[in-house]
Amino acid sequence: MTTAQILQESIRTTIFGMGLVLGTLFVLSLILDLMRVIFVPTSDEKKNNLIVGNDQSIEKTRTNVTDNEDDTQLIAVISAALAQYLQSPISSIKIGSIRKIHEKTPIWGIESRIYNINNKL
Repeated sequence: MTTAQILQESIRTTIFGMGLVLGTLFVLSLILDLMRVIFVPTSDEKKNNLIVGNDQSIEKTRTNVTDNEDDTQLIAVISAALAQYLQSPISSIKIGSIRKIHEKTPIWGIESRIYNINNKL
């Protein structure tokens, strides 16, 4: 085989491979669109779920407000830590509310990170 034939065959193989990958991705995209049409609830069900979810979250925040009213010591500690970190006076820091953010990392992941930090220090 000559160099031109080898180059020509490699270009064909490249085009075929790229075409095959793009075609497969297009088919997967169509399948995902079809699944979205089949399995997604109608808009009325979404609205009802959102209304119920909002009512539940409002009730949770109402109970958390009474629990957070006694957290003046926690607010003082957080504001002091922020002032030290930002190197600014405490009077310039205003904390509006404190709330727990949902943890996305599972407990075993957090434990692993803490273990690695403790072993490296």
